[in-house]
Amino acid sequence: MPRAIDVKDRFRARLQEADARSNDFRKKLLEEGTRALQPVMGVLNLMAEVLNEEDNVHGSITGLEAKIDQDNFISLCAQLRGTEAEQKIKITYGPELGGSNFISVSGLNQRYNERLMPGAGRCASGRTVGSDIQLDEHRGDELAEVVREVVEDFYAAQIEQRSHFAFAR
Repeated sequence: MPRAIDVKDRFRARLQEADARSNDFRKKLLEEGTRALQPVMGVLNLMAEVLNEEDNVHGSITGLEAKIDQDNFISLCAQLRGTEAEQKIKITYGPELGGSNFISVSGLNQRYNERLMPGAGRCASGRTVGSDIQLDEHRGDELAEVVREVVEDFYAAQIEQRSHFAFAR
């Protein structure tokens, strides 16, 4: 029977090795997810800068940092806050069963979903799962363009609604 100290030392070493492998995996996944989501993050950051300009009263965009969760998914939850409304767009990057990576999007309405997934169901580069859309990871630029339109429409609609309401009085 091995000595107690030898058992403890071996166990500590195995735990440290496992932690190092896990940390390396999570670091690599975060880098891959940040790369895949970069087009969307770039667009959202530019639009947030406009909303953060001095004298801008139209709202803000927060939640633009990609984070890794305990299930090894990279998540970005953009919160669009206007003067009278709020909308959340959640974008997740991670492994699909079978090993390929995808970008999942929720928080868009049907009109924008149709732009990403024409017709119902499944195509070669994506699919719908409930209200979420799952896209192949290489479609980040296309997603960024749709997200840009969502953000523009969200803030412009609030301004137009306020001016229409004021004019109707």
